[in-house]
Amino acid sequence: MQIEGYEVPEDLYYTEDHLWVKVEDDGNVRVGMDAFGGTAAGTIEFIDLPMEDDEFEAGETFGSIESAKWVGKLTMPVTGTIIEVNSKIEDETGLIAEDPYGDGWLVLIKPSNLDEDLEKLIHGDEIKSWFERDIASR
Repeated sequence: MQIEGYEVPEDLYYTEDHLWVKVEDDGNVRVGMDAFGGTAAGTIEFIDLPMEDDEFEAGETFGSIESAKWVGKLTMPVTGTIIEVNSKIEDETGLIAEDPYGDGWLVLIKPSNLDEDLEKLIHGDEIKSWFERDIASR
């Protein structure tokens, strides 16, 4: 769906800080930054991501992202182990804004508490009202 000019896929889960979560067919979880998050900070100059096999609890910081006007932390949306890091975006940070739901993904996670973690994320009918409210408050 389009909200305020941003593409916001309805089949994904979202965090308050504009990360998206996609449950893959094999049960692993792909995480990226949504279209608004990828452009709100301006041109992203640097991204720091974890290493494969690093373990995180939902809510822990797993990396950071920097633009000329902003430095922010990336907060893990689900508990689990990093099984793949998108090394392509470390060299091509523009992919986060250019292709947020495709080549601009951040990490792939083997979740360990998925059902409970997904209940805490924004999904379904909540997406549109949350997104509009969040953009209006900025």
